[in-house]
Amino acid sequence: MITSRKTSFTGKLFFALLVSNLVLVRKLVLTNPICTPGSLQCQVLLSDLFDRAIKISHYIHLLSTEIFEDFDQQYSQGRQLLGNVLNNCHTSTLNTPEDKEQTLQLQHNDLLSLVHQLLRSWNQPLQHLTTGAPDHMIKKLKEAEEHTQVLQGGIDRISGRMLTDLDDFYPPWFGPIDAAVPQRESQMFAIYHLLHCFRRDSHKIDNYLKILRCRMIHANSC
Repeated sequence: MITSRKTSFTGKLFFALLVSNLVLVRKLVLTNPICTPGSLQCQVLLSDLFDRAIKISHYIHLLSTEIFEDFDQQYSQGRQLLGNVLNNCHTSTLNTPEDKEQTLQLQHNDLLSLVHQLLRSWNQPLQHLTTGAPDHMIKKLKEAEEHTQVLQGGIDRISGRMLTDLDDFYPPWFGPIDAAVPQRESQMFAIYHLLHCFRRDSHKIDNYLKILRCRMIHANSC
């Protein structure tokens, strides 16, 4: 019983810290948006573009984590829902590095293209989530969708400064996963699966951008 209470308290503490961090990053993002093309304020350094893009990517990852944890607490109730579908995200067809060592071996244009592909691959799934998820999550999902669109614009500007051609291919999304669960739970499972995949991919995007900034701006001295 004591262990159960301790675990519950630890989970609540983690969630409280996550929300606190999310509020802080939200303030940073809103006060430092990526400028719109054509604006005089767009004449900024590549380092500034990376800094702003990473603030947004980190914010998206915090949002995706908060949304997933919220849904997981309310829906999964301790069940191992993901099972064998962990690697069945629609973006799994992308040849992404498995660890930091492999990531560091990629050329900067390949890393930037991966970020671009991952972002574009989530346009349609996020639209689906904003119409199919529980009502209390819609606002955060729409915010994640909007920031993902903004980040795509930022990546386009960074690629222009780096003279990098981005790969236009991105994995298509063919709709919710068909899982072997009771019909009454299939819709909730599909949402659960998408939220898990979005959190996973948003973490990759954030890490790739941080490695790129370290390489391009700080000459790997970070």
